[in-house]
Amino acid sequence: MSSRSNFRKLIHRNETVIIELVEENGTPVIKKTLNDIQGLSFLYNEFNILTRTLDNCGAVRGAIRKGRVDGKLALFLEWAEGCSLKQWLKNNPPPDSYEVDTDALKQRMKMAQGIAAALSQIHRRGVVHNDVSPDNIVVDVKKDKFIVKFIDFALAREATAAEIDDVGEKVMDDICNLGFVFNELFMGLAPEDLDGAKPPADRKLPQTIINFVANLLHALDETVAYRSIKDAELDLIQMLELPHIFLYDRAEGPIDNLEFMPGKLYGREKERAIILDAYHRVVRDASHGGTPEMMLISGESGTGKSALVEELHDDIKGMGGYFISGNFDQLRRAQPYTALITAFNALVSDIILDGDQATVDKVSRAIKKAVGDQGRVLTDVIPSLIDLIGKQPEVDETTGIEAQNRLVFVIRMFVKSVSKTAHTVIMSIDNLQWADSASIDLIRMLVTDSSNDSFFFIGIYRDDEVTDMHPLNLTLREIEKRNDNFTNIKIGNLSLQDVNKFISDAMGMSQRFVRPLATAVYEQSHGNVFFTIQLLLSLTEERLIMFDHDFNHWNWDEEKIHTKLKAFDNVGDLLVNRVMKCSTGTKNVLQVASAIGTDFDESTVMSIIKSEDASTWLPGDKNTYENTSYSASEIRAYIHGALREGLVRTTKNEQAFKFMHDTIHQAVYTLLSPDESRNLHLKIGSLVLLNSTEEECDNMLFFIVDQLNKGASLIKDENKKIELSKLNLQAAQKAIKSSAYGPATEYLRTGLEYIGEYYWENEYDLSLELFTSLVECLYCTGNYDEIEVLVEEIFEHATCFLDKQRAHSCLIKYLTQQGRFQEAIDVGFNGLAQVGEVFPSSISTRVIVVDLVKAHFLLLGKTDRYLSNLPPMVNKNKLAAMKIIIDLTAAVFVSNPQYFPVLIIRLLKLSLKYGSCNETVNAYSTYGLVMGTGFGQYRKAYRFGQLALNLARKLETKEWLVHVHLVVYSSIFHWIMHVDKTIEPLRYAQRIGMEAGAVEYAGYSATTICIHSFVKGDDLVALEADMQNYTQQMLEYSIKIPLKNLSPFHQCVLNLMGRSVNPKQLTGAIMREETQVDLMKEESNKVAELNIYVNGMYLAYLFGDYKRAGELIDQMGDGVVGSQIEEVVRVFFYGLTSFALAKTTDNKKWRIRAMASLKKIKKWCWLSKSNFLQKLLMLKAEKAVLNKRYDKAEMYYCEAIDSAAENGFLNDEALAYERHGMYLIEKEDLDAGADRLASAEKLYMKWGAQAKVTHLRELIRNAKREFQQQQQNVRM
Repeated sequence: MSSRSNFRKLIHRNETVIIELVEENGTPVIKKTLNDIQGLSFLYNEFNILTRTLDNCGAVRGAIRKGRVDGKLALFLEWAEGCSLKQWLKNNPPPDSYEVDTDALKQRMKMAQGIAAALSQIHRRGVVHNDVSPDNIVVDVKKDKFIVKFIDFALAREATAAEIDDVGEKVMDDICNLGFVFNELFMGLAPEDLDGAKPPADRKLPQTIINFVANLLHALDETVAYRSIKDAELDLIQMLELPHIFLYDRAEGPIDNLEFMPGKLYGREKERAIILDAYHRVVRDASHGGTPEMMLISGESGTGKSALVEELHDDIKGMGGYFISGNFDQLRRAQPYTALITAFNALVSDIILDGDQATVDKVSRAIKKAVGDQGRVLTDVIPSLIDLIGKQPEVDETTGIEAQNRLVFVIRMFVKSVSKTAHTVIMSIDNLQWADSASIDLIRMLVTDSSNDSFFFIGIYRDDEVTDMHPLNLTLREIEKRNDNFTNIKIGNLSLQDVNKFISDAMGMSQRFVRPLATAVYEQSHGNVFFTIQLLLSLTEERLIMFDHDFNHWNWDEEKIHTKLKAFDNVGDLLVNRVMKCSTGTKNVLQVASAIGTDFDESTVMSIIKSEDASTWLPGDKNTYENTSYSASEIRAYIHGALREGLVRTTKNEQAFKFMHDTIHQAVYTLLSPDESRNLHLKIGSLVLLNSTEEECDNMLFFIVDQLNKGASLIKDENKKIELSKLNLQAAQKAIKSSAYGPATEYLRTGLEYIGEYYWENEYDLSLELFTSLVECLYCTGNYDEIEVLVEEIFEHATCFLDKQRAHSCLIKYLTQQGRFQEAIDVGFNGLAQVGEVFPSSISTRVIVVDLVKAHFLLLGKTDRYLSNLPPMVNKNKLAAMKIIIDLTAAVFVSNPQYFPVLIIRLLKLSLKYGSCNETVNAYSTYGLVMGTGFGQYRKAYRFGQLALNLARKLETKEWLVHVHLVVYSSIFHWIMHVDKTIEPLRYAQRIGMEAGAVEYAGYSATTICIHSFVKGDDLVALEADMQNYTQQMLEYSIKIPLKNLSPFHQCVLNLMGRSVNPKQLTGAIMREETQVDLMKEESNKVAELNIYVNGMYLAYLFGDYKRAGELIDQMGDGVVGSQIEEVVRVFFYGLTSFALAKTTDNKKWRIRAMASLKKIKKWCWLSKSNFLQKLLMLKAEKAVLNKRYDKAEMYYCEAIDSAAENGFLNDEALAYERHGMYLIEKEDLDAGADRLASAEKLYMKWGAQAKVTHLRELIRNAKREFQQQQQNVRM
């Protein structure tokens, strides 16, 4: 070290080592100096373990370095704040009575939990300490927090996860020694003092603690549960969280209950292995590419599906991974994302609690980078995420399908960022049969994410409750088509042998002794695990199975058991019978709890039962409530009675409980009559609403509304019905905010049921919002059947167009989506007329020219600065008109393109006259599009493209940024700048489009990226990989039209690469040319249809089939005009094909067409030589050949080659070499021609066009063969 002080304090000294506290660079460190060579191996062992296996482990004192000091080997270690546990115990002896000093008990339990947690962390890192003692534990006590670090790893050794977690034997010394540590912590008894110890009972230590320590001390006894420190840690946590159950109320002495082995599986070895294999596959193949792993576990209720997954929780987590879970509740089916939110909250908790700070920081950074500035979308759905990534800024308000797409995208990015950065994420979701539609759709998107192979989804559901047409089943079929890593596990009942072993373990008796009982139980339960357990519990309760304390084993009367078992045909009857035998109080409490849901909290149950008029509406015998007023302690006791009966269980929250099984919950709930359940639900909802603060009410809104809805038929007061309708609207709006349109639809429908008979007259605003929101939700979920009827009702009753506008917009989009373009246009123009914007019934060239002239005069003298700083538009009617025109552009562009320039000019005129708004960005960009493509004014188009970009950046709205980038860089800028400069901006548009939920625009951007890269001559292998990735993404997000537009180019690339049977035919893995053309005609997709013809013509020409290329030109017609780069491909190869056919046929049309193409390319070349010069020169060369101006042809070919090379068009350079070579061969200059073709071959090879390489080699062989034949003929 560069700076050391003379400070030195002796800590410990023996014959082997000297341990001192020294100071280096102002920092205290521990120096452990070897005093005897016999300790060498121990010193090296400690250093290796601390620096290799336990590096950055928060539970240990880390090693800094090793070296020699004064000729002796020394180990330098971090200084751990605090003191040894030995010293702390000396200064803080245990109290004389824990009953008096309860704070001391709580403090020592927290310390014990911290010690166990630290040792558990060490074990999880693969190290066994082997010298656990108070001397080797450092504790730093800060108020109620304990920082614990283990020291002295001289005797420690490494062990595998299996040795630590599964076998347990390797850590038994640590467990046993921890028992000695805790014995001293709680009782003040060091190991050497145990013989003459003061009886622990004198300290009034709870028996649970005494038993706990004893179990640790007897770790070598195989019957004791503690096989790992983690188990001890979890027990301590339970005692701390739920002391009234786990600390004070544990039964003393023998327990006359069957001991079902927790976490032990029977007859599931095969299924367990399949799940573990899948997990290992995910870990092994992570980052190799591919879809997530998905596993479905199905079976009837009670077969042990959930237990199977739960049993693997610790195993999988111990191997490294975040194991998170959630469960859907039958009574809360309308609430969106409940199980997923629970699972994601657990993920956040695991990241924060289980990882060291470096990991937490790393994951936090990864999440923030992945979701960008869309983090607020995540934290609105998963509030606990704020603890990990901080409070997030507001995001652009997005509604409808865009909002849904945005949520799906950011959740996908969130899950991927965690699984790729830290550990594999394993998500287990139970009871999928009760999942809401939004959750099912989100699960589909997560498991089909082709970019996240570090995600493992386990879904559990009851297949007997899922029909063929159930939404879950329909979605699972779709997933199976898209995900190759799909595994289905069917869980059946246990065999008789498994049931026999299960009962044998529970009784602690040999299997042969319990076989008769097992057989009797199996005959009734058929091996259903849950039914088996309930039968055994019932028989025990009725003392048909009893424990004989004298002989220490169980006895039963087989005859009586056979008789009793026949009374129960199913587990439901048995559970009802069990509940009915409970005390009246327990039964009443359970019925109230069952109406709350599978999970319930103590305070809610108390508030309901203790409400003033409980006797009038609670279930059961009314006299019970009239004569008895349950106290809080009695209610708590009844809940705990149900806990002891195995009907409910605790959760992590000490005041919350959960029914032990869904079947128990259902059995209790069925005890309620229909009137009782409705009454109870209504009162629960009303009480929670009444007693909640505004914030609590918002947090529990779904629960409150669901409860009220279940009892709504009992509401007679009209005002209360209106209030319920408003609450349903609030719930729907909250669901919409989370993009859960399916659940929102149900809330809106319910709200409409209770708005009264004359709702439009009496509750106009409420009715308008309910109907309008329902239309929007139906559109977003694709349920179109009712949209037109609902919109018609809104149009009939809305008092002004602005009240109709949202429904009007939905109707236009819906009609466009259905391909009913003219109807969409009619609706749009009708709406425009209502806000003062009338359009002519027919469009002529004169109308367009007049509009253009007016726009021209409006723009005269307007600088770019002026146009970028227009005042904001405030006229509501004109704002509405702008939105309507934007809604209409798609339908108009497809079916009535003559109207398109008129619409765009109107957008521009409205902006210039009334001010700027978001839609002005669209006005500028599309006006530029019209000026360029429609009227050839490309410079003007470029100006307005720049204006649109600047305004979009100023507005900072991603939805408009992606739209403008797409229009400008796909349809305007490539006419002026090199096409290479458009690709990165388009990638930006694609990315922000996904982030903003504008997935359709993102899809168009992706398609354009690929086409521009193709035209530019980028490497075909890399390009095809991009095409495949974008195709997969578009499939996952159902982005249909852009994908269809891309498909012809994708197939063309595969043909060029040699991955098709016939390179001239656009048929292969992506599409079939003949059927795709017909399909695109049916769908009126002119762009995709044109792309098929263009790529077909391109391939036909490139592979020498000029006749076929000409036929495709005839099919596409002469009137086609495109704005995008595909138009360049079309015109260029249109011209090449026409020149080729003009040379071989007498039809003059080919010469005319060829000259028209040359003229167009020449005009474009004036704008951008970098894109078009080599194409112009090639066409000029072909023209010169046609006109027999061979000197000119030679010059143009050479110039085309040079220009293509200079501007980076590898494909054009190869083609220029090829055309020049073929020209030379035709001129009988075989050697020069073959040389040119060889150069073309090398360039095609470099491009990745293997099929073209093969074609050229064949051309060269044929040319040489013909030349040789001609030579022979001459000699003859």
